[in-house]
Amino acid sequence: SSSIAVVSRAVRAAPVSVASIAKRPSLRIAMQLKLLIGAALAYKALGAKLDINQKVYIEGQPVLGDGAGEGILNTCQGFAKQHVSNPKAPEVQVCGTGIKMTVYMRGRCADYYEHQVTVGKCDKGAPSTTCDSFSPADDARFGHYQSYKVEQC
Repeated sequence: SSSIAVVSRAVRAAPVSVASIAKRPSLRIAMQLKLLIGAALAYKALGAKLDINQKVYIEGQPVLGDGAGEGILNTCQGFAKQHVSNPKAPEVQVCGTGIKMTVYMRGRCADYYEHQVTVGKCDKGAPSTTCDSFSPADDARFGHYQSYKVEQC
């Protein structure tokens, strides 16, 4: 990182022309590094699209991916009234290795002691078809959870 700082100071210190970049390899590397970092930041800021393997289901119905779109990504969502009022629901399933779903007891996606559950396998080494599920059958308290948020890993 200290070599990056030195190169960065060199780039700011002198006016840069195409000819000077070609003559100075360290300057050329610094410019390439700046372009690469800029592209990565722009890609992240624009929000990378999810691949077709990233899907979330609630009670068997898609809420992300699988034709449902990506509109709920990174936003707090409340469960439907029929899921909140039924202590045996919901069953959630998260497929793919690039997303996770955090499910909260409170209705505003707020942590409350140990009453939040993360569903999903953020493991790029796992098969892309990997799915993870959770329901009140796993923990009866889950039947009282009220909100969720789906995020990229």
